Parts: sequence; C-alpha cells; structure tokens
Amino acid sequence: MAYPNFQTIDLAMVREASPNPTCDVKFTFLDQNTGVKSELPAHKLILAFGSEVFMKQFFGSIPEERDTIPVEDSPVKVFEVFLDILYNKKIALEVFDFQFLADLYFLAEMYLHDFLKNLIVNEVSSRKIDSGNLLEGAKVAENNAHLGEFSTSLFSICYGFMSKSDLESISDIFDKEDVGEENSCTLHRLMAGSKRSRPNPSNICKNCQHEPCLDGKELTKSTFVAGASISRPSQLGPEIVRKSVKIYDDRVEYEYAMANMSGRTVSTTTTCLVKFSELIFKCT
Repeated sequence: MAYPNFQTIDLAMVREASPNPTCDVKFTFLDQNTGVKSELPAHKLILAFGSEVFMKQFFGSIPEERDTIPVEDSPVKVFEVFLDILYNKKIALEVFDFQFLADLYFLAEMYLHDFLKNLIVNEVSSRKIDSGNLLEGAKVAENNAHLGEFSTSLFSICYGFMSKSDLESISDIFDKEDVGEENSCTLHRLMAGSKRSRPNPSNICKNCQHEPCLDGKELTKSTFVAGASISRPSQLGPEIVRKSVKIYDDRVEYEYAMANMSGRTVSTTTTCLVKFSELIFKCT
C-alpha cells in the first residue's frame, strides 16, 4: 500500500511564517544614510541548494563559521527578494524599477544564478521606454556597465526608442530635463549610441527581422515576429515546421505541421501555446 507524503514543505511559507526558530544564519544590514539596522534570517541548507556559492560558503572545505553575516554590497530590500527567490517564492519582476533590477542582477551574478540573470534580462528587454523613463534607464545602464548583458539590454531599448523618435520628440526630452552637465552628457551619448546601433537594412535577417540575426536565441516579447520560423528544443517528435503566430500575455502561440512516416510534411497544421522560454528562432 502506498502512503501519501505526510510532510510537504512550502519553502516560501517557511520564510513568511515564523522562520526564526529553525534559522541557522542571519544577514545584517546598515543603512549608511539613516543608520537603521536590519537583519534577514535564513537557512543555510536551503540557500546552499539554491546557489553553489552558498554551498561552498556553508558546506565547502573551509565552511563559514559565523552565524551572523554583514552584507555591505546590497540594499536589504533587494537581498530580501533574492532570498525569496531562493525559497521558491513567486516574484513579479515587472513591479521593480531599473535600479532595483540592476541590484538584483548583481546578486544573481555574484551567486552564479544564471536562470535569474536570464529572467531579469528578458524582463528588461520586454519593457517599453518612453520620454518619461528614458533618462532613468540610460543612467542605470551607464552606472551598471559592469553588469554586461543587463546593461546591454537596457541600452538596447533606450537606443531603440531614440532611433524611432523624430527630432521634435527628442527636442522635447531635452526641454523637459533639468539643464545640467550629467543629464546633457547622458542624452548626447544616447543620441550617438542610437545612431551607431541603427541596423543596416541589408543585414537584417528576413526571418527574425533583427540585426544581428537571432538564430538560436530565445524568443521574448520584444523580439517576437509573427510568422517567423522557430524551434522548440524540448519537444521531441517529428514536428518539422513551426511558425510563430501571436502573443498571449507571457505566452506565445505557434503553429506546426507534423511529418508522416516518409518524412514529408502533412498539410494540416496545429497550434500550441507555450512560454516564450520554450522557443528559439530558427533562421538557418
């Protein structure tokens, strides 16, 4: 006779309920502006399973002996969200501003969390830049140039807005912003960067409509092209023709044709709805 699991653990609830009795490590923070001290309790074992850096820190050949660890390179709110993610709590990245995402990306890079880094880059790439948040985005991208792909993706959407704006719209941005060396230099660098980033029409891929070509790259909201040839690496079987159709929130609909026993394409097509992360461009 098979018995059900007598104990199921909701890791997110463990942190939200009463974490302190079972916690064996706490991270402390000091706000340099206000002098306010705060701390975040956690469990070494859960953190170790979420990050190989924590695994080495707490259970490596020379394990961390301290139960209280001061954190000086991250705001407490950002570190709290990072811990929540390691505890499998569902986090809506769209509610955070660019600087918060930059700080979160920094932690993901520090603790070798590539999955989180990709989520953040996809979130940034899917955002719409307008005259109201252009300067903010550009400054965050400049100040976090060391964060590689994060900075590149943020610059990309800023350049995209600039390259599509007419001279009058750009002049309005200059008029709205406070006159100052920092803002002026940032806006001028944006103009120069957007000019350099404009694609050569002859080099634009006919499938993904992008230059450079996105062959093998994951689909995102910002790169979606209706009718593009795509691939679904995780899907086994004889599907041989796939075309993107339309977007539904965080998912994309695509159509595909099956191959018969002789390897020929069946004329009837079927549609399927999946997450963006399951599809990649197939341009070659």
